[in-house]
Amino acid sequence: MSTVPALQAALDLIDSMMFEILPPFLRLPGLRRVIDIALMPPSPGGSPTSITDRAGDYEAAAKAWNSSAIDLAGVAIRSLPVAWRGAAAATATEAVQALVSQSEAGLAAFQGGADALNVFAEKLAQAQKTDEQGVELLQLAKAATLSPSGSGLEWFEIRDHAAQGCHRRLTAAKLWADAATDVVSALNEFAARARARQINSPGIDPLSSVVLAYAGDDGSTEDPLLGILTPIALERASQLLNDMSEADRKEFENLLGAAESPQEAAHIWKALAAGYSLADVQSFVKLIHPHGNDLSWLSEHLNPNVHSLDTTFRKGGEYILDYKGKSTYTTPAEEKGKVYVLPLYGQDPEHCVAASTVIARAANDPVFMLGLTTGQGPAAVVGATPGDDSSTAFRDRLVHAYGATDATLDNTRDGRAELFTTVLQPSTGDTYTVTSVDGGSPSESAAARQAVLPEIETAVNAGKPVPITVDRDPGEKGGYMHELVIMAARGDKLEIYNPWGYTEWVTKKRFIDGELGVVTDSDPNEGLSNAVDVGLPQ
Repeated sequence: MSTVPALQAALDLIDSMMFEILPPFLRLPGLRRVIDIALMPPSPGGSPTSITDRAGDYEAAAKAWNSSAIDLAGVAIRSLPVAWRGAAAATATEAVQALVSQSEAGLAAFQGGADALNVFAEKLAQAQKTDEQGVELLQLAKAATLSPSGSGLEWFEIRDHAAQGCHRRLTAAKLWADAATDVVSALNEFAARARARQINSPGIDPLSSVVLAYAGDDGSTEDPLLGILTPIALERASQLLNDMSEADRKEFENLLGAAESPQEAAHIWKALAAGYSLADVQSFVKLIHPHGNDLSWLSEHLNPNVHSLDTTFRKGGEYILDYKGKSTYTTPAEEKGKVYVLPLYGQDPEHCVAASTVIARAANDPVFMLGLTTGQGPAAVVGATPGDDSSTAFRDRLVHAYGATDATLDNTRDGRAELFTTVLQPSTGDTYTVTSVDGGSPSESAAARQAVLPEIETAVNAGKPVPITVDRDPGEKGGYMHELVIMAARGDKLEIYNPWGYTEWVTKKRFIDGELGVVTDSDPNEGLSNAVDVGLPQ
């Protein structure tokens, strides 16, 4: 049994002894055995001083990265425009700006890592001190059970010392476990910012890797949520490129080399990562290349932009997705005499599993997204005249994609897992399994969600969406269930996409405690608040 459950069980036993009717001399041996159990778990390990020293190393590295970012930014802003002209200056400036973004990513990673380690060191020291106090109280109580009259303590005092000691050890163990989870989560998140290392292809030089890895819709960016390419997209395309014949590899590299902008090149790379053949990628490039230097067109037509950097609650609590500046569209769908005015990305009734999965695919598949926005390309979606890229046409195709996907759904755990795998595996490379996190009681459910959280964070840090099923609080009437998708993790929050057409940042604690009502309602404990299933890539 792990430390926290063992100490909780020991404390429960000690508490139960308060009401025993046996004389003290018969109660003491049993209490002594429970005290031995409470003394068995190891104390929180680690050296706060060593951890603080490592944090200092990270802070020094952060300063170095900051200096390089400042120097490189000066080169991009002042030196290159003076030294070079025309296309050469533009290309060099793009490359240097990408290096600036890489330096800023290094700064954020090392400084964030230092901050996380300092917090962990502080909590570890506190946990060790609290645990030491608990051990002392337990040892005092144990000695008194061996010689109660000689200790000067009565039964209730002995039991009280044991209870206090066990409680302090339990508090320390929980503090240490939570702190360890937090620091691992933070370090993994910051490690994901080193994106260029995911490209390992002989034909792609290091500088090109940096330009690709840090390309964002409007220029280079250090922020992974604003980058066009996720770590898994960078890695998968690199692997697929290495598996090509030499002739095909050169053809693909020529497509990259002919790109009008780093953004066009990044979408070409992302298309390969989504599992398309070279021929399909070439067809895709023919459609987007005339707009290769139009960053607004590329962003509108190839990137659903599901992420929002705003981790505070906006008015209404959500970040609404839009297309070409439009976020609402009146649908003809009717139910009980009501006409719905849904966000442009909003689902039609009963399509939540399909709708959430379709948008998760679009976030990782620019070929499919082009098929939605224009009805053209290897993944063209029917529903409107091909080439019509109006918001109405986009919405029509989206509704068609929802319906076609929903038609293949067997809405069981195995059926949803099969759908997630079919739709998302080409871009993630993984099969999906659906795991229950409904423990039967609030505490058991919270423990199940806590246990699966590291897997969720690992997946979304790599760029792999994680679908979740939510339902009503057990005390509420009705059995309605709904599908959401966790798209990202940052600090103590998860970014959740609701197929009603928006994303929202929710604390991890609310996910664990079954308080996700803020995604579907104004109150964390109302609406659809409990995550009961999680779709995990394997």
